Amino acid sequence: MIRVEKLLKNFDDVCAVNKVTLTIPEGEMFGILGTNGAGKTTLLRMIAGVLEADDGKIVVDDTEITSGQVSEEIFYLPDDPYFFPNASMEEMASFYKKHYRCMDVEAAAYMAEKLDLEMKRPLRTFSKGMKRQAFLILALCAGTKYLLCDEVFDGLDPIVAEVMKNLFRQEMRERKLTVIVASHKLQELEDICQSIAILHKGGVLTSGDMKRRAGNICKYQCVFPDQTDLEEVKRAVDLIRFHVDGYFVTVIVRMQPETISRLNSFSPVFMQEVPMTLEEIFIAEMEGKDYDIRKVLQ
Repeated sequence: MIRVEKLLKNFDDVCAVNKVTLTIPEGEMFGILGTNGAGKTTLLRMIAGVLEADDGKIVVDDTEITSGQVSEEIFYLPDDPYFFPNASMEEMASFYKKHYRCMDVEAAAYMAEKLDLEMKRPLRTFSKGMKRQAFLILALCAGTKYLLCDEVFDGLDPIVAEVMKNLFRQEMRERKLTVIVASHKLQELEDICQSIAILHKGGVLTSGDMKRRAGNICKYQCVFPDQTDLEEVKRAVDLIRFHVDGYFVTVIVRMQPETISRLNSFSPVFMQEVPMTLEEIFIAEMEGKDYDIRKVLQ
């Protein structure tokens, strides 16, 4: 488990990370969501030991990490990974093995072959997407307990992105791996992360398993008779969002024992519960707070 407590980082007069407190459970994929400049990269770099925190603490497996200390149990994969001039995947794997004792070079070669990546070919000749695949393979094969990824899916086409996600899932099934993924796109995280934290202007807006926390919130798609007073429908339930698109009325409500019977009292021609997107769950979670969460999620 990783815990960060009141972590603070300033760059001159800019507060990049403002007293952030998070708990990242073991064996999960934890998402950090935020727009550019929200503090995602700075937070990851401090956890990885690349940057020193100005204040606060980082605790990994009940051991407080000294500010700036690099742990063998943490592999940090930045948005633009560094590699030596003319280095190949094979050479970078050998380099990583000097620091990460559990680095499995043979497994890296096996994965590379399956994805048609040449281990001996210079990385500088790879496309952007190929480089991302190559370094993700190296990161997964490093054998660390924690993997920190910054914008790892950015720029990948949907098919390749799904292949990468399946690699994450496979490694997490086979060993005790905890993954932290930072992204500015909710769509990249919602199908793979159990828990997500939203960062905004260096601070945490909300964090946790949104689907579990929003368990009493439901979404229904309905078709009501033409004479139905939709304002009465709104007043009849504990409404969060209400949208009309032609004949279809979509309502997101906080469930109460009488919610279904109240909706049925309007004699809907059609009514069906539909799955909620993670964006809708976040909006529901932040309802009543002073943030326009939709701007952060764009």
